[in-house]
Amino acid sequence: MQWFANLTSVVDDPAGWARDREAEGYDGVACSDHFWMSRQHVTPFPHLWVTLATMAAATERALLQPAFANNLFRHPVEFAQASLSMQVVSGGRYEAGLGAGWARDEMDRTGQHFPEGRERARRFHEAVQIVRELLAGRPCTFRGEHYRVDVPALGPRPAVAPPLVASVGSPWTMRHVTPLVDRVELKMGRSTRGGGLDLAALGTVTRDEVQQMVDTVRDAKPDVLVSVLVFVGCGPGADAMRQVLGDGFYGRMVGEPAEVADHLRSLSEMGIDRVQVSQWLPGSMTAVAPYLTG
Repeated sequence: MQWFANLTSVVDDPAGWARDREAEGYDGVACSDHFWMSRQHVTPFPHLWVTLATMAAATERALLQPAFANNLFRHPVEFAQASLSMQVVSGGRYEAGLGAGWARDEMDRTGQHFPEGRERARRFHEAVQIVRELLAGRPCTFRGEHYRVDVPALGPRPAVAPPLVASVGSPWTMRHVTPLVDRVELKMGRSTRGGGLDLAALGTVTRDEVQQMVDTVRDAKPDVLVSVLVFVGCGPGADAMRQVLGDGFYGRMVGEPAEVADHLRSLSEMGIDRVQVSQWLPGSMTAVAPYLTG
């Protein structure tokens, strides 16, 4: 199993944050792509590319990935160019993670159009096709419903192209996007269907449901690598968070660090080979790390 640590808020020192996660044994570090998130309070986020480049310079072995670059913010040509640059500056440790985009509030407040789910999925599918060609070093001429591009060349050219990773959650994206990428990360689509994170919906996710998602993407591409995003909560406040999330798939990721780690390690039995760890409560990544990486 691989363990990634996901930065989901502004920190004073992203370089130090990345070095600390690497020292704790995490296999990779990631940065979410938002302006802010609104739940009980507004949480600002750091800029994706600035932060990833900073973390690349500060680490030696950790892999790096956007979690995930927001296709509503990032044109696929810009995303591909940034990904090629990140692969070079990281010495080949970068993975190109792209998602459809789901947070309505930041789109509305910045005066941008927030498409309904079907349009976001189709737009994402087209973007992945464009990015795949450009990461492979090929010219790309594409005429679709949402994108029209004619790109003769794009650089820089790394020695090895970065893997392409897609966040998929709906049945349509699992079937249509999975065959185009090297790895998928499973996203619980109904928890963000309304354009915000619905904790009640997240609490209803079951292990059987996640297993069905693994089976669906493997039906679409038998050899695809599979990751899952989790939120851990350890320490003060864990009991209150557990009451919100219940005893389902995500509820078992809140509690004593050793018990949370046991649940996370058991995901390998489902065909999941990588877990991306975000945290509900401060210090949770550090608390659970010795039980995962030791």
